[in-house]
Amino acid sequence: MIARFSTALPPRCVFVAKEARINSATHLHTAAQIRATSFYPHFPNYSIAIPARCFKGSTARSLCKGAKYAIIPVKGDMMRQNEIFSAEKYALDYQDPTYDQHAKRLLSQRAIMARLLKRTVPEFKDAAIADIADKYIEGTPEISSIPVDRDKTNDVRGRLRSPKEFLGNATENIGITEGWIRFDILFHARVPRSGELITLIINVEAQRTQKRSKLGYAILRRAVYYASRLISAQKETEFTGSSYDEIKKVYTIWLCMDSPDGKSAINRYDLNEHHILHAHEENRADYDLMSIITIYLGEERTPKEDWLIRFLRILFKDTKASPTVKKQILKNEFGMDTTTDIEEELMTMCNLSAGIYEQGMEHGREAGKVDIVLEMLKDKLPIETIARISKFSLERIQELGKAHNLL
Repeated sequence: MIARFSTALPPRCVFVAKEARINSATHLHTAAQIRATSFYPHFPNYSIAIPARCFKGSTARSLCKGAKYAIIPVKGDMMRQNEIFSAEKYALDYQDPTYDQHAKRLLSQRAIMARLLKRTVPEFKDAAIADIADKYIEGTPEISSIPVDRDKTNDVRGRLRSPKEFLGNATENIGITEGWIRFDILFHARVPRSGELITLIINVEAQRTQKRSKLGYAILRRAVYYASRLISAQKETEFTGSSYDEIKKVYTIWLCMDSPDGKSAINRYDLNEHHILHAHEENRADYDLMSIITIYLGEERTPKEDWLIRFLRILFKDTKASPTVKKQILKNEFGMDTTTDIEEELMTMCNLSAGIYEQGMEHGREAGKVDIVLEMLKDKLPIETIARISKFSLERIQELGKAHNLL
């Protein structure tokens, strides 16, 4: 592997390993090797970029020599290295497509999250976007780390931080053991109400599709489950014993890259009081504790398009505009100054979304998936795990394993 260092991003480049800690030239090779495994053969003739800020220690930093990025070409010979990868690394690399991971990173940026909350969460309706971003969103959202499932949410949370330090989490469900489901993005936010700050727990999910035919279930049912888990997981973290008055209101926001009828829409589902006999009214704050918001991005822009739909479309669906053009639109139309992180994610999203990802998956999809399955078999991953990641049947995996003397 030959890495070169540059102060600018070349064309046909994909960002990876932003959380990596590169300690040496060997470590750089390994980081590139891991990602090349998932890119090739879907992205032949592309390169991957690792930001210089990932380089730790004087030895590693000396490799950069003042450059901003390490650029590594993705070549077929990188796939033939006898590298051994852990089951956890395979799970992290293959469970979610690269595009989805970058979409979550982009969505979790404070400037973007603030606009999402401003438009969809009533508690933020009258708050300034700058205040939402700088004052009210708490902590630094992490991507895909807190499990959804019962008895796992608080177990993993406890490993990452003390119970009361749940603030600013971003999470999806694979995690420490195989088969877990994680929240995409999860964080706390404070909002002013009656002169005091109240705390909300907010989960944001990015979905390629909402179609039952592709998912195998109604996405609203999954959203209800997620919202319920956000409530039940608060016991022994947000409150103890029977102190139910300390339960925090939760929002789960689902951003879908398509829509049921091709038109953009934003829906909200709440708990409401219905008077069956007489009209006894309870304090709304005692039952208004769970809200589900769905955002559907339609296929075409309308003349009077909602500003949030327009904003999200630019970020996630406009495949024609370059990152530079998108940066200008975000500044001119939405008053948003893009950070380095946002610009890097926009670059990657543009490269992946402009037909590149889908075309790559169509071209050599089967061969690429077979190669990945064989590599995972070599690493002795459980067949059930390989099936879940690759979407191959157990029978197909067993056939491939036997044909290549791996089972």
